[in-house]
Amino acid sequence: MHNTTTSYTFASHAPPGMSIEIWIDAVCAVQQDICAPPLEYWDVNNENIVHSLPKPSVKRRRASATMQPYEGDTEVTPRPLKRRYLQTDTDPPEQFSPRQPPSDASSELESHHSGRLSPTKQLAALEDRDEAPIHFCDFGSTKAAIPDDVQELRAKIQLLADGVGILGYQVDELASLTAPDGGLDVGDRCRFSYPWANDLDKRGKLGRMVPLADVRSLTVTAIACEDRRSHENTWNEKVHLAVIQAALASSTYATSLEVLSVKSASIDPPNLADAALPKRVVDYAIVLLPDHVISRAWKKLQPLEGAGIKSWNHTTANDVRATPIAANIETKAPNKSWTDGKAQLGIWTVALYKRICLLQEPGQGKLKIPAMPLLVAQGHDWHILFISQASSSDNHGTVIWQKMDIGSTRNCFDAYKLLAVLHLIADWACSTWQPWFRTLVAWMDQ
Repeated sequence: MHNTTTSYTFASHAPPGMSIEIWIDAVCAVQQDICAPPLEYWDVNNENIVHSLPKPSVKRRRASATMQPYEGDTEVTPRPLKRRYLQTDTDPPEQFSPRQPPSDASSELESHHSGRLSPTKQLAALEDRDEAPIHFCDFGSTKAAIPDDVQELRAKIQLLADGVGILGYQVDELASLTAPDGGLDVGDRCRFSYPWANDLDKRGKLGRMVPLADVRSLTVTAIACEDRRSHENTWNEKVHLAVIQAALASSTYATSLEVLSVKSASIDPPNLADAALPKRVVDYAIVLLPDHVISRAWKKLQPLEGAGIKSWNHTTANDVRATPIAANIETKAPNKSWTDGKAQLGIWTVALYKRICLLQEPGQGKLKIPAMPLLVAQGHDWHILFISQASSSDNHGTVIWQKMDIGSTRNCFDAYKLLAVLHLIADWACSTWQPWFRTLVAWMDQ
């Protein structure tokens, strides 16, 4: 029977004045559908037959409370708003847990804030710039001609990325390492035996070999990060930064270069960056330690308009403002977007290029900036790109050429490829970038 607050009572015999046929019909109607309200029933109090029940009212939602406001757009279908819990006087008060500080897994540093635009749209915005657009091109693209300095640096890196001349062992030392009991994994033992991999004289010009025990420790740590699905900060601190530091410390130019974190830096003054794009940064920078020429010019350098203090770079962060940036490095966990890393490098290096142009002596012609390497580490795997000014015939402002795989931390052989490429970048920073930068700022010391 229906759960209702109204009680209907049927007499066990026909009331006075009612024919037995009408009474039987009323009782049978109830028995045929016990769950439905009777169409005819006897009201004992009024001694009357009621032939209909009042129809239950249908509750309708109030449009003002449950529907989105109609703003005159005839193409938009009105949608119900999400229901909200309304607290009444009889409801228990809501309980809120204390605010917890962000964990490593949920916190994101400034370098990864994309703003309102997706990474893909940020790349499109870089290409659409009226002044000095940025284009990302593959090496086989016909959109622009590859500059000679990019080709030269690319050819040198490609040999190392293929494993040519990445080892620098004496013959007997290499034979001991590649023996079955030499301690190498079977894959590394096979690849260490490649005749083209070992070149003691050539390898020694870029730097000394990082001890095998240290390289093996790096690979073990990286594999553990992969197995644990470690957060990007863990990858940065335990693997990516450790690789760069090991490479610079063993480089021929160990006393001339340093790797510094720029995660907490910002583009300053802000007008060096495109106002329509988020002010994104990268993670690390390889910088020149000032020599006597750069140090003297520093004393004469003036702050840019809009910046409170002076800087060689496009940021006034104290760690890097007095040390010219030579190479930029963006690092990511294995599951992070490659496109996002490209957008970060593009936004960051556009501002750096603009700042470098402002260092030129007033009244000079267009500044020709050497191609610069850009590095991206994504979990185990490392890649290199190059940023260069395009020729005027290409009708492009700046081109970022992508990308070459230069090694990984999955095994010792690939780690030695990576270390050799980083040694080559250190050599480029001190043999190409530093002399060019000295010439650029020498007028300040006159």
